[in-house]
Amino acid sequence: MPDSAQPAHLADLAEALTGAAEDRDWAALEALCDRHILSMEGELAARLLFVLSLVPEAELRARPRLMISWINAYHAASEPDFGELRPYLRHYMDLGTRLAANMDIYSETSLATLVTVGTAAMIALRDQGKCAEAEDLGQRLTARAAQLSPLPGVDVAPRPGWLALQRGLTRSLMDDFPAAVELYRQAYDQATVEPATAATALNATANLAMLYAHLGHGALARRWLDRMSGFASPSRRVRFLLTVGGTIAEGWDALDRYDEAGLADGLATTGDGTRQLEVWPFVAALVSAHGLYLGDPAASLVHLGTLRLSHAPALVDQGTAVRVMRRAHVELLIATGQATRALRMIKETDPQASWLALPATRLRLLNGEYEAVRAMASRTSWHETTSRRDARQMLLLKAIAALRMGDREEARRSVELLSRLRPPEEVLSLASLSPADRDDLFKLAHIPVSDAAAQRLTLARPVFPERVHLVELTNRERAVLTELEAGGTLAQVARTLVVSVNTVRTQVKSVYRKLGASSREDALMRAYELGVL
Repeated sequence: MPDSAQPAHLADLAEALTGAAEDRDWAALEALCDRHILSMEGELAARLLFVLSLVPEAELRARPRLMISWINAYHAASEPDFGELRPYLRHYMDLGTRLAANMDIYSETSLATLVTVGTAAMIALRDQGKCAEAEDLGQRLTARAAQLSPLPGVDVAPRPGWLALQRGLTRSLMDDFPAAVELYRQAYDQATVEPATAATALNATANLAMLYAHLGHGALARRWLDRMSGFASPSRRVRFLLTVGGTIAEGWDALDRYDEAGLADGLATTGDGTRQLEVWPFVAALVSAHGLYLGDPAASLVHLGTLRLSHAPALVDQGTAVRVMRRAHVELLIATGQATRALRMIKETDPQASWLALPATRLRLLNGEYEAVRAMASRTSWHETTSRRDARQMLLLKAIAALRMGDREEARRSVELLSRLRPPEEVLSLASLSPADRDDLFKLAHIPVSDAAAQRLTLARPVFPERVHLVELTNRERAVLTELEAGGTLAQVARTLVVSVNTVRTQVKSVYRKLGASSREDALMRAYELGVL
């Protein structure tokens, strides 16, 4: 994207700030801040800070947008580290919360104040993990803004599209991607009306690229990345926050192509997911996928614990973050040979969830349940909530299962369908297979692969085990095992579960057989090892 660290006509802007102060025209100063606050850094921020110090306290308190601008100017002037904006964001969110508490949305007549203060409060709510409350506030702000916009004499929103953008980010974190895409598109359409709103347009295109890339829609992600390149960041200070979504999208593009160097460059910018970014779940998804396919799955499992401790529980245990963390945990467990533990996590989460369908199907394939694989893949490969990246791998798993069952025609059809979802330069789906399975599919049907992709595919290492053995206990068998773990005798277990001793004895035998154990101690030890308990 164009590297525009400072806006044009800086001297004119500095002069305008000084003139507003000399004329004590605080409304004009407010309008200048609304329009250019994201451009303020260095000497210009220092000039604004000085000008704001001349505003009478009563005027400052009556103009909440100037109070927010003061925080922007203070941090822009005093914090030269462009990569660390957390102190500023904390100050900004605290003030936004206090100001919003004193603002009656339905009686506010300033559209600029409504949006500026309201979105600051929305960001603060998201930071507390209260995304549903943030979206509720966003909807009320949108409704009031719609009422104010047509009225004569009402000021204009300082950054058209900013409210829709913030609602889009909220929906992204709530795992409501269709709504997020629609809101980001609204933000983009509104922001491209005038050049001064390039920051909002830049952020919207970056986040749209991020969502599409996260879902495996590479062509759509690239389209928005191309549009993103047409907008300049208003300053170096905010560039990272505005464009990090685009960097995530570029990282997914590199991973899909198995371009390890390109992915490493992207992760060097985004960090490892522990950084205090609102889009950290999307960074975490990319980081975990890198560890699974190109890194060390065992080390990545450990890193998941670090990720959990790096963010507040309210942020980790909701929406997109939950799905990213659970999905990564399951896939890394499979890659490290802990199949039964992975299966237990799937069942405890939601065995029917489309976002867990791929690892669930892979487990059945590795366990030799080929008919189940074909059924699961047929049901979910083309489901509207299945990501394009997952659908590619599901079709390949279905083809392998059909081939192992001797149904070459069904396998060939699955491979042919794959060509509708997979561009020739994509490598990841093929790299996820064992070399033997990959060779069998190449022999079976033509799979278009570009020369560069073929070269990268030769570097792929095995990701998942060749075979696994799943131990699945019934609910009653698990209950019996849990009671045995507590030290109960067969008679005590029978009384607790309200069944006969003979029934308990039969269930214990079944548990021992499934676990390959001959005693209570062996069964419990084996259950711990496998993750059954």
